Amino acid sequence: MPSSVQSSTGKDSTSYVAEAPPVDWTEEEERRLVRKMDWRCMPALIILFILNFIQRGNLANARLQGLQEDLNLNDTEFATCLSVLFAGYIFMQVPSNLIMNSISHPRYFLGGVTALWGLISALTALCQNFSHMVVCRFWLGFVEAAFYPGAVYYLSRWYTRKEVGLRIAALNAGNMMAQGLGGLLAAGILRGMEGARGIRGWRWLFIVEGAITIFFGLVVPFILADYPSTTKFLSDRERTIAQGRLVKDVGLVDDPDAEEKSGSGVLHGLYLAFTDLKVWTMAFVYLTFIMGLSFGQYMPTITRTLGFSTTITLLLTFPPWAFATVFALANSWHSDKSGEKFWHMTLSYGFALLGYIVALSTSSIAGRYIALFGMCMGYSGGIILLGWISSTIPRPPVKRAASIALVNAFANIGQIPTSYLWPSKWGPKYTQSFVTEVALLVFSLAIAFGFREWLKRLNKKMDEGEAVAFEANQTMLEQSADVLHATDAQEKKLVNSFRYLY
Repeated sequence: MPSSVQSSTGKDSTSYVAEAPPVDWTEEEERRLVRKMDWRCMPALIILFILNFIQRGNLANARLQGLQEDLNLNDTEFATCLSVLFAGYIFMQVPSNLIMNSISHPRYFLGGVTALWGLISALTALCQNFSHMVVCRFWLGFVEAAFYPGAVYYLSRWYTRKEVGLRIAALNAGNMMAQGLGGLLAAGILRGMEGARGIRGWRWLFIVEGAITIFFGLVVPFILADYPSTTKFLSDRERTIAQGRLVKDVGLVDDPDAEEKSGSGVLHGLYLAFTDLKVWTMAFVYLTFIMGLSFGQYMPTITRTLGFSTTITLLLTFPPWAFATVFALANSWHSDKSGEKFWHMTLSYGFALLGYIVALSTSSIAGRYIALFGMCMGYSGGIILLGWISSTIPRPPVKRAASIALVNAFANIGQIPTSYLWPSKWGPKYTQSFVTEVALLVFSLAIAFGFREWLKRLNKKMDEGEAVAFEANQTMLEQSADVLHATDAQEKKLVNSFRYLY
């Protein structure tokens, strides 16, 4: 029975039809498997991601309770403490993701790095000056670098292109909720533990959050699953379905062991990632996007301009992030369902731009607070972009791992200069900051539109037989056909049916 690959509009396109290999499982079996995967994989990753961003953002919260004064930091030194985290973060992204691609048991790797960054965060409480803080923040970023691109790659090893976007959104919901929950947690610790045992509240903030992170890092290896081909929580049949449905989605088996047997190793994967113009285009889209939403690093500072106390300020940071989380999940769900990427990104960019414009044009407390909701909703665009990366660079796995890390690392370079974009002297209006953010988001959207048009042309070339999305040697074709119990001819047609989503 013939099957069709859906276009980016979600409608069947006869140009994409391929003869389907025999199906060895029912739709109900696959639905049960996906639910089982969700319950085993997603809660653990979301908790770790919440902890990841709480650790990253606690410096801004601690600033409200005297950290900057106690360590005698001027505004430039404080911004350096923020930005130096990304120096370590950028450096380790690609190597850590290549490790994720090569190991069979990622749960130990992810759990280990979580416990380690929790320890570094807790030790930050011992900092006495600028130099101490710079060292701690650098190594915190160095270790944290393994988690986010590793988690995105991990999800791409479990879910199809029409499923992974929503799961990345759920993961990033942990990011946005962390921005708000971090404020709530900080409000409680900074207020309730100030001076306890003679220790400042901001130091307790690092100690408590670090201890919680260490605990979860030690527990997660007992909860998280490994990859479909190596995990023990699936039955043999479920493992076959988990691998087979990924082959049907793209056309080739998603297994680094099979990849190595076919002669595609780490260096080859790096070469493919670094020489693919699509990877660099997405990197520039994400770079300008992250720079255009740098307000997130200074959310407590911006919120404080409304004129409330430290505790109220931290509590007020939660509702915008909570609302933006719901929006991001809904937007990503519909993007997955429709297969469309660019216009869903545009919607989130639009809300962020509207938030900036309102912040620039009004002096009322209510208007400026509502503007924060729009700004936070902008984060949904980056979530969709990350799903777009894994669906655009699906094979070979080592190239996908390197590409995800490369795009994320390159984009986070933007966190360094934008750490200096919100000096106190520009407050409380921060006109220069908001104007810069508007320009960066518009530029990012322009590049993304060009990328969309490029993918449309590539799809047309593949329809006409003038291009292919990825190379598939005979070894990979045979192994993929074996997973689906398909003939070589059926497998080749399935590979040729791949089309980019845009």
